[in-house]
Amino acid sequence: MYPELEQYIKSHGKIGDKELQAIFTAFRPIKAARNEMLCSIGQVCKHFYFIKKGCLRLFEIDAKGNEVTGYFALEDSIISANTSFILQKPSRDSLVALEPSELLSIHREDFYQLVHTIPLFANIYHQFIEFAFIHSQMRIYSFLGMEGIDKLKWVMEHEPKLLTRVSSKAVASYLGMTNSTLSKLRAKL
Repeated sequence: MYPELEQYIKSHGKIGDKELQAIFTAFRPIKAARNEMLCSIGQVCKHFYFIKKGCLRLFEIDAKGNEVTGYFALEDSIISANTSFILQKPSRDSLVALEPSELLSIHREDFYQLVHTIPLFANIYHQFIEFAFIHSQMRIYSFLGMEGIDKLKWVMEHEPKLLTRVSSKAVASYLGMTNSTLSKLRAKL
């Protein structure tokens, strides 16, 4: 039914047809236009997304009014405004489609029903949460004290697709610098 989601799930382990069908039934396909908000600051996040095609960005607005990007997700990955989704509190983040995107959406209640009843789905979720935590910690600790050029090299090594798929402004906000600083650094490489 959803070959990309099926491949993603099966890449994490063996699963029976009955469990796979239960997962497919819980998801619904949606299309997001470029710059469409899937979750806005102050909104309680009720959905989790699998990206079939496109790119989503999770960001917040700092005290100075600047966008600060926390995470990007491309094809064959999952994303949500995690803190709001888990705690059911108003989100500090916005989740936006950076380009026209084809997504599979699952409502929170259905999501946790699958987590509680299908061990492989629970494992996928736990791996996602662990990856998100480790990725966040590595970015924080790696970027502390790092020069701008080293931050750019880090992205080139660990997340090279971002530099070709995402606007310079969004990448700059992810690296904690201005767009003009990023442009100057790119010119040096």
